[in-house]
Amino acid sequence: MKSIILSNFHPILVGELFEQEKLNQYTKFLYYHFQNITKLESVASSNKMEDELVSFDYISDQVDKYSISSESINKRQTIIFEGVRNFIENIMQVTSPLDYHFPEGFEVKEGKSSGPKIEVRMEWFKKNMRYVFNQFYSKNETKPENLIHVTCSGYSSPSVAQEAVIERNWSSVQVTHSYHMGCYGAFPAIRTARSLIAASLENGRTDVVHTELLSAHLNLTEFTPANTMICSLFADGFIGYSLYEENSFMNDDSIKDKKGLRIIASHEVIIPDSLEDMSWDLGEYNFLMTLSKRVPVFIRKNIKSFLMALCEKCGVDLDKEKSQMYFAIHPGGPKIIDYVVSEIGISDHQAHWSYDVLRNHGNMSSATIPYILDNIINDATIKSGTKVIAMAFGPGLTATSLLLEKL
Repeated sequence: MKSIILSNFHPILVGELFEQEKLNQYTKFLYYHFQNITKLESVASSNKMEDELVSFDYISDQVDKYSISSESINKRQTIIFEGVRNFIENIMQVTSPLDYHFPEGFEVKEGKSSGPKIEVRMEWFKKNMRYVFNQFYSKNETKPENLIHVTCSGYSSPSVAQEAVIERNWSSVQVTHSYHMGCYGAFPAIRTARSLIAASLENGRTDVVHTELLSAHLNLTEFTPANTMICSLFADGFIGYSLYEENSFMNDDSIKDKKGLRIIASHEVIIPDSLEDMSWDLGEYNFLMTLSKRVPVFIRKNIKSFLMALCEKCGVDLDKEKSQMYFAIHPGGPKIIDYVVSEIGISDHQAHWSYDVLRNHGNMSSATIPYILDNIINDATIKSGTKVIAMAFGPGLTATSLLLEKL
């Protein structure tokens, strides 16, 4: 079987990062508007207040209680708010909650409180995501044999990945779409890439590009604890990377820095009796997420045996070797990392890149694990030959993992 290397990671910023504290405050402004819009419209038409407004103090208390604080997430990329950056950064703190600014193109018209429908959001996705491919291929001018596009946040056909290939006259590049798997989406894409290289007669490179424009689906009209948590946790994330057959990677003189991760084994299961606990469905206006309180319980109950099964595939004893390993844990939230660390019996330091990426970027769905792996590859304190376990969880409830080895 061919040995496959993960390398060439390039995180991409489409917009600047927003401070979490300011994003949570902006959420309060929009919640205040949406909870009171019909009452305010009634006052405007009749000069009479029939129902009492939901107070800003109450909304503020609820957001502070249920949102992810700046202690866990410091900054996030949230492209939908770029058009109101000046309001968020400079005006919001000195203005009344009755004053609010909506992102251009996403204004909520009178009498309608859900914003633009899904087709408008998908067009916005397509317009913005071309930039991600342009940035990745400004750093990779040679064409791959295969290109895999990963997203759970926007679709079009032809896709932005096909457009990228067409624009470069790469008519022989095969494009594969790996869509709608949410936070664990990097793992099926990597599995597909391994298979494509295994079947290749030329051992050509396979590129994987993630475009997670999650802010297109923020729902700031639903004033609930669960939605408040979701709106404060998820962020936009964009990254590209490549998979290579190992001999081709080592013999390619154009790759000056031979840094990467060797794939040793993979494992995936669908946890029984958990189908309803996490979902990501199409809605009339945006994609709709549900996340039950049972998810952390399922993860805690199953994670140790799951990772032992991964390691047994290649004769690794998890309990004996875990103290010398490092862990890339998808940060579904700060508590998820804590639970996994506790259940496996490792130190926070062995998973600190997961905490760091969550703190510096938020939960970027499928793009998050690649960000963590990039940090691990570039950490000079991790010696060659060190084993790394990457894991993520998504709708299903699906648990998936990779056992890797640093070059």
